Amino acid sequence: MNRASASAVALPPRPLASAGAAAAALPGWHSWRRRWECLGPDCAEREGLRSWCKLPARIQFQQGWCCGLECLEAAVELHARRLLREHETHAPRPHRIPLGLLLLSHGQITQPQLRAALDAQNLHGGRVGEWLVRQGAASEAAITAAVGLQWARPTFPLTETQAWRQYRGWVPQALLESLGMLPLYFAPASRRLHVGFTQIVDATALAALQTMLECKPLACIVADSAWNAAMEESRGIPLKAGIENVALTDVEGPEEVAAITRQYARVAGAREIRLAAAGGYLWLRLRGQRLLHLTLRPRTRPISL
Repeated sequence: MNRASASAVALPPRPLASAGAAAAALPGWHSWRRRWECLGPDCAEREGLRSWCKLPARIQFQQGWCCGLECLEAAVELHARRLLREHETHAPRPHRIPLGLLLLSHGQITQPQLRAALDAQNLHGGRVGEWLVRQGAASEAAITAAVGLQWARPTFPLTETQAWRQYRGWVPQALLESLGMLPLYFAPASRRLHVGFTQIVDATALAALQTMLECKPLACIVADSAWNAAMEESRGIPLKAGIENVALTDVEGPEEVAAITRQYARVAGAREIRLAAAGGYLWLRLRGQRLLHLTLRPRTRPISL
């Protein structure tokens, strides 16, 4: 792909089917009920023909519908509460073999080199791989390949392509930088999205991409320096008209998440909203008069659920 074509920005893909179409797959009465049922837990018009009266105000949320902003707020609060509870109990999958031992077992570094890197890490922080590169014990390419072995994922030569520029605005910048990831290539026919990670393949990020874009995310490993250069360049690329990112921190909990969602849904004229958890964030995508990404960072203190 040449540089000119790579500079064009593609819009995120639309969902494969609406909530009504998904409900239509159910038989008979259940199909009709699911198609018009409001997700608001306390909605007085949750079922029946009266739901037709609110059709112009309906908002799609996840794979269902809300009859208005009030019911949307209640549905978002329930879903956010569940996501935050799951996040508290989620434990990242540990590596099978630590990076240093993996390189040592393959004869790429020596025991003294590993000890020197571990001592530097204990003293100054950072990652073992970074110190091995700094101290000249291993090349960045060797570190990247070893991380790929840790996660059983292929490596991707990020320095050889600018295709990632097309997908600027698909994922909020806050998530990219927090999780060390970058969308690399999307195949529309198969709806496969190749996503690069630097050190840790975050399972919650892959699940969030699947929820938000209805795609099959495929993880690979990219070099730290190439990812850093892409992030630096990305910060200087303006978002396509009609796409906006908003990042908020110190969000109190599910109630505030729901209130914020309602406020932005009203301002953006949102007709479709999706919510997912990725890393320590909640990611909301609101599609209406424009495409709005909300990244919400809950307070670090325990949240009462």
